[in-house]
Amino acid sequence: MNNESANSIAMTELTPDKTNLFPREFTTYPTIVRGDGAYIYDKNGNEYFDAIAGNQCSNIGHGVDAIATAAAEQIRRLEYTSSMLFVNDRSQEFAERMAAFLPNGFEHVWMVSGGSEANESAIKLAREYHRETGHPEKHQVIGRRISFHGNTLGTLAASGITSRREPFAAAYMDWPKAPAAYPYRCQFCETQSDCKEHGTECAKQLDTVIRDVGSQHVAAFIAEPIVGAANAAVVPGEEYFETVREICDEHGVLMIVDEVMSGMGRTGENFAIEHWDVTPDIITCAKGMSAGYTPLGGMMPHSDIVEAFANKPGGFTHGHTYCFNPTSSAIASAVLEYMEAHEVVSNARDVGSYALERFAEFSEYEFIGDVRGKGLMLGVELVGNKETKAPLEAGGPEFRNDLLQTALEQGIVVYPGGGSVDGERGDHILITPPLTISRDQVDEMVDLLHATFQQLDVV
Repeated sequence: MNNESANSIAMTELTPDKTNLFPREFTTYPTIVRGDGAYIYDKNGNEYFDAIAGNQCSNIGHGVDAIATAAAEQIRRLEYTSSMLFVNDRSQEFAERMAAFLPNGFEHVWMVSGGSEANESAIKLAREYHRETGHPEKHQVIGRRISFHGNTLGTLAASGITSRREPFAAAYMDWPKAPAAYPYRCQFCETQSDCKEHGTECAKQLDTVIRDVGSQHVAAFIAEPIVGAANAAVVPGEEYFETVREICDEHGVLMIVDEVMSGMGRTGENFAIEHWDVTPDIITCAKGMSAGYTPLGGMMPHSDIVEAFANKPGGFTHGHTYCFNPTSSAIASAVLEYMEAHEVVSNARDVGSYALERFAEFSEYEFIGDVRGKGLMLGVELVGNKETKAPLEAGGPEFRNDLLQTALEQGIVVYPGGGSVDGERGDHILITPPLTISRDQVDEMVDLLHATFQQLDVV
């Protein structure tokens, strides 16, 4: 999209007196009417490169006919049935296909409607698992600082992102937090390179937190293998999760990996935890699981955890109306089939490696302090001083809104975020394009990001 077209974007299409929606925020939004591959289009005909894949959902791109066909066929056949009374063939088919996509030892899928529900399910499963195995006092779930696991009260309790927790803090138990695995700002490893190479010192802080709480009270530890919304594609040190696994085993604490964003091939492996030789107890996923074509999430416990529920009267004490939905299952099966046929995961790995090389160019800007990521989960951190890593003085919510608007004017959708320094200060951008993009499209994306950065007012 050329600058003349971009600058003509009408940002007055939604105001409080012009919509019957209760929107996320009463502000102005472009109205998106169509998507095609890596691009979306508003009602005025403006084209945007979707560099966030619709909030990390649209992994195979927009407008794939095969998925629309699968959805239509299933809706005509059976759109819904109660999971409290029946099983359905489509959810069983999807679970079988998903089990083949998961790491060894994961053979069961609990299907929900999204990432918050998936992580809430994992928290409740961890609690009930310990009750069933003779440790009913284990109930707390330790998360990390600078983390986000969902908008339900349970997942907020496990999250460490200040801005999303604070309005509801009185409504939930404030569970303890371990330090973030954050090489760029690690306070425990000797140097940034040492943290990237090892990450054992920041991992060992989990042991300290568990001992402070008392391991007899700790049910689980939850972490994203590669951080998403809270800290823009932060990758831990190579030995971090191995050390975490050892600590969890020592204290009888379940290890939950939140792959809501990083799963389904996003980082160049089926699941991001597979970059390390570590087996968690529970994997959660959503977003790319259905590639944005239907609301869907999943909680996948290791077979060792499932055994505790095999003979339990009433089973797992949990459920949602849309659990194991046949339409969502048919769509998700079609997505997996498409991913396999088009080698989407290997494309994310190969094209993502090229994208990270191109992203290194952004280090030329005085306000970009860190470039990071794996596969097509990439991030940049903005700073006011590269030497001291001080945050932008101009940063904050208003700056991030301006950044988003500037990007839209250049024809690209980005995902700004903040709070990585102290919960309030710190600005970053997460970039997560469809996993089907080409190297030529990476070049286009990088050019659009350069154009955005050159327009930013960071003074």
